[in-house]
Amino acid sequence: IKPDATCSYEFRYQKLLDICIKQQIGVLLIAHHSDDQAELFVLRLSRNSRVLGLAGTAFVSQLFAPNLKYDGHNFCRYGILLVRPMLDFSKDDMYKICQGSNHLWVEDPTNNSMQYARNRIRASLRCLSTEGTFQSELQKLIYACRLTRACVDNACSMAVKQSITITEYGYAVIDLEKLDAQNVDDLSLSQYLACVLQFVSQRHRPIRGRSARLFMDYIRNTPCKGALTVAGCYLCAFPKSKGTKVLVCSSVDSMESFSVEMSYKCSYEEQPSPVPEIDQIAREARVHSNDFLQCSSIPFVNYSSSTDVLNRAKDHNIIGDFVLEKLLYLQTEEHQNFFATKHKNEEQYLEKTNFPDVKVLFLWPGETCHFMSKFLITWNALEVVSNGICSQDSKNLLCQHCAVNQDGSLAVRHMFDTDWLFLAEVSKIRSMEENQNVSKVSINKLEDDGLMKHSRYLQLSAMKALEVLKSIPASARRTLPVLTNSQGDVLSIPSIGFQCCPSLSIKALFHPRVPLGGGYTSYL
Repeated sequence: IKPDATCSYEFRYQKLLDICIKQQIGVLLIAHHSDDQAELFVLRLSRNSRVLGLAGTAFVSQLFAPNLKYDGHNFCRYGILLVRPMLDFSKDDMYKICQGSNHLWVEDPTNNSMQYARNRIRASLRCLSTEGTFQSELQKLIYACRLTRACVDNACSMAVKQSITITEYGYAVIDLEKLDAQNVDDLSLSQYLACVLQFVSQRHRPIRGRSARLFMDYIRNTPCKGALTVAGCYLCAFPKSKGTKVLVCSSVDSMESFSVEMSYKCSYEEQPSPVPEIDQIAREARVHSNDFLQCSSIPFVNYSSSTDVLNRAKDHNIIGDFVLEKLLYLQTEEHQNFFATKHKNEEQYLEKTNFPDVKVLFLWPGETCHFMSKFLITWNALEVVSNGICSQDSKNLLCQHCAVNQDGSLAVRHMFDTDWLFLAEVSKIRSMEENQNVSKVSINKLEDDGLMKHSRYLQLSAMKALEVLKSIPASARRTLPVLTNSQGDVLSIPSIGFQCCPSLSIKALFHPRVPLGGGYTSYL
């Protein structure tokens, strides 16, 4: 793999995505060809990828912008469809097309370096392509894997619709009776679980074998008992469900590790509206895929490992002995190179890694942020409030009873257990004297009538918020955003409607960056 290959890949597509958004381009055609697929197949084979990974690059995939963008009215999820129409053409075909139409092309000079795995694989495949039916049999094998991937994705999509509930507070509930995991094959179930974990965590990385196996065993052991932390998510039996439902929410450890990385200030720079045709294209394509899969023979649904796939392909005459032998040789050769390079990189990483100081996300009036890529938090610009409750500074329009930071900002973090204990204490206050001792967000002097009303507002807000909080499972509460000052005083928990003062107009909306399922993808 070339240095920083993942970063380069993401940067490249981010630039293309930005251009498409500005030009209101909804579909981008990419010239990946069949040789690219063959190289990727062998590369993943050497990493012991399962059949879903061996399916290679999708024919169509939906790519979302890393940040929500402002369309002039609201913050929206922007994205495009990446379509790869040349997957049935070889690289030689591409050369002939360019030559025939007198089009120039550019060759990447690093493609000739045998330092990189893909280049070594490309050279080996180029030599083997002249050997009888090697190339055609390999493409048949890749197509069979793609067909299997499409079938599994379709089954996963149906299971998600039938068995998952997403709440406005950012957690998911799996109905185990509707899922019936005991009768779902391993491939489809692992894809289903990856779909859930990636959505809840909003971290769209592959779920590795051990994590997938832990989750599958947990789900199949009904009624659900105990708890499990996996892939940045926390799982436990949903309260009062007797183990027939599973709660899935972000784990506290994950939030503390990635809250800064996955949270950002939203820009109010106006962008053209998202291309509306994308959703219609995706809907029509899904219907076509479903119709096609119903009349297709799926070869590898019950054969997930790379070895099983190759042997099954040989048994079904998809590939012959020669192709099987050469693929196993390439797999072994690159597998050894991969582990040698991996250990070397790990040693360098341990020597060079510096752990940065943890930063805090601050929000000012008039700003919007996206917390953990899930909660859209907007602090509306302050206005004069003439209600006898707020005592405002005429210059800054800040309530004197709301202890925001000196620069007018508040810090955003996830909820702690002490936060709902604080709400419970405030809601039980019966006198202003008690409030003086308990409430952290009010001042000590009680002579002012405005302060009396302010304290009463605080109590009522806490009582209403507490009622909402009681309906949210404890583990899911910890994922809610909380706004505090530099002393750690809680001033707002917008998801449940708590504000310490009416002059603080802060709203939170559950708005994940990537939808459940990760958007439209097709391998057909």
